[in-house]
Formats: sequence, structure tokens, C-alpha cells
Amino acid sequence: MRGSTSLRRGLAAVGIAAAVTFVIARALDLHALGLVTKPAPVLMLAALVAAGAEGRDARWIAGGLVLSAAGDLLLELGDGTFLVGIAAFFAAHVAYITAFIKRRRALLPLRALPFVIYGGAVFIALQPRLAALQAPVALYTAAICLMGWRALALLGDGPRQDRLAAAGALAFIASDTILAFNRFYAPITGASGAIMGLYWLGQLGIAAASWRRPRPP
Repeated sequence: MRGSTSLRRGLAAVGIAAAVTFVIARALDLHALGLVTKPAPVLMLAALVAAGAEGRDARWIAGGLVLSAAGDLLLELGDGTFLVGIAAFFAAHVAYITAFIKRRRALLPLRALPFVIYGGAVFIALQPRLAALQAPVALYTAAICLMGWRALALLGDGPRQDRLAAAGALAFIASDTILAFNRFYAPITGASGAIMGLYWLGQLGIAAASWRRPRPP
């Protein structure tokens, strides 16, 4: 038990140090250092999930975190790998959706309504500026909205971790919304800090949702 606790603390320390280093690298325009450190916080979360969680849903969350780390690296490489990075995050959302459905299968369609409205509004606002990226952005928007719906469907009389999953999903969506408008609509002051802060909080909430024994469907 003591060794397991030390491992988790070590992974958390490495993740926090990598996040701080990435922020410094971005501020000083140290691209190579940013490239190395950007995926590390989410990779450490994946390792924490693998080390301390139980159940099939935890394996899907760990897989989603690894795919997200790959997406972090691909997006940091530049515009040439943007679509591949988006594909990695699309696959990560599919993994999260699968994990959330394994935890609770009830449809709860009314909880999908806010995400239908959000997704439609965002795509309509961005669509004139997307050019050849309309189809990939539409597919990605659908995936993240579905992920948000299934995270919100967890809410009820379950444990605190279900609320963390829902909060994490909403933070992830907020991060991607800022990123999309900053990239495709108009530059937003302070966007980089807000995007990464909300993104890391979102991934932390989703990862924390796996730190328990899953309840039956």
C-alpha cells in the first residue's frame, strides 16, 4: 500500500512539474521544451488511473487519456498535424463515452438537449470560417457533445466521482470552445492560459471519476 501511494504521489508530482514547465516554455517561446512537456500531465493522469482504478470503465478512461496526450503532441507540432490531432481527440471522446455508458446506460434524453443546442450554435457560428474543415469539425463537435451528455447522465444519487466526471466534461467542452473561436473566429486575449487550464481541469475530473469501484448498470 505504501509503495502504491508513493507511486501515485510521484506520478502526480511529475504531472504538476510538467504542466508548470509547459506554461513557462509557452511564455518564453521555447517550442522544443513545450513539445516535450505538453503531453506529460495527461500521460501522468493515465498512469494514475492505471495504477489506482478498477473496472472496465477505468481502462477506457485510461485509454482516452493516452489518446488525448497523443492529441496534445500532434497539435503542438503545428498546422500540418492538426487534423490528425483532432482525430486523436475524437477517439479519446469515444473512449470516454464508452466508459460513461458502461457506468450508466439510462438514456436520459432531456440531458442531451443543452448539448444539442450548444453544438448547433457553435457550428453555425463557425461554419462560414471553416472552409475544408467543416466535416471534421462537425464530427468532433458531435463527439464532444455526446461525451458531455453521457457525463451529465451520470448525475443522480451516485458517488461524488460522478459529479467530478460531469464537471470535467463541462470544463473540457469550455476549453475546446475557447480554442475553436480563438482559432477560427477571432483571437481571444488570454486564450492560451484559459484553454490549457480548463483542459487540464477537465481531464483531471474525468480521470478522478475512475478512482472508485464502478456501480452495476
